[in-house]
Amino acid sequence: MFTSAHNSRMLRQSSVRYLMAALLCSIFSAVYETFSHGVYSPYMVLLFAVPLLLGALPLALLSRSRLRLPSGGALKCWRAGIQTLTAGSCLTGVLEIYGTDSPYLRIYAAAGGALLAAGAVWYAISLCTGRTGAKQLKTEQS
Repeated sequence: MFTSAHNSRMLRQSSVRYLMAALLCSIFSAVYETFSHGVYSPYMVLLFAVPLLLGALPLALLSRSRLRLPSGGALKCWRAGIQTLTAGSCLTGVLEIYGTDSPYLRIYAAAGGALLAAGAVWYAISLCTGRTGAKQLKTEQS
């Protein structure tokens, strides 16, 4: 059974994971730009911001609030959106530093935004209907 303390702890653990991802992205960015011969890309410089602002910060705020835990599908969509935007930012930064461009890079932004929007809408609907991940698990076990 899920309790409020368990949900809050789970969200805090996920928030810490996103902080670690942001740290790894900043280290990767710094190392990559060290060997880029003075060429910089804002997508690479701000690579850490995606998991920090879209992952760690919202989950930390959600763990401190009295709102319900998002359903599994909403969290999975949100996580996939963050991962897509992070990968797209990294790839865009690498290609900008290399001095080239690709029309396919826009797909990352569109797909990441669509996944984030789907996760947010899913969470909003679950809040309005009162169905969250913990509640659904309890009803399925009965």
